[in-house]
Amino acid sequence: MFWTFSSGVRTGWASICGALVPPLTLFAMIPADNATKGKLCDELMAWYMKFPFPEYQPAGLNLPQVPIDSSLCHISVTKWMKEAGVSRGSDERKERCGGLTADTAVKVVNMLNKLHDEGAFEVTTKPHENVESCMSCHNNMQPFTHGKENCMECHGMRPVHMEECEQHVQWLSR
Repeated sequence: MFWTFSSGVRTGWASICGALVPPLTLFAMIPADNATKGKLCDELMAWYMKFPFPEYQPAGLNLPQVPIDSSLCHISVTKWMKEAGVSRGSDERKERCGGLTADTAVKVVNMLNKLHDEGAFEVTTKPHENVESCMSCHNNMQPFTHGKENCMECHGMRPVHMEECEQHVQWLSR
């Protein structure tokens, strides 16, 4: 099957969440300009990172709903398993990923309906607030970086070696 590569369970890389790959691919195929396609992608990714999954509770389970703050499968699953107190192979973890996929499908249908009904699409969910701050420097100074994920998710609760960096010290003293 075409989407086999996107399932962390099947291939084990656990990079981007497998629930995001099909809609992001779909957005690339819709008859719209690239700016609109980009807005759809931005909205979906930012929403995914902030949404407390799973809202849809498959199998009648009362699974904990946890916002993840990352589009990466390994962070998403690991944070949720820690909160739920379950292992990777548990039925609860599998049902959570099923619920997350259903929640994502609902979001995508609502987004596409809005685009169809209004003839345009505007982003309502923004990336994590620290992204703009981090990228204002690290877009043009070392360590160079690129992206819209929450920088602190991997780099800690504060910039790395902040007290040793003149730019960080100046920024914090504003």
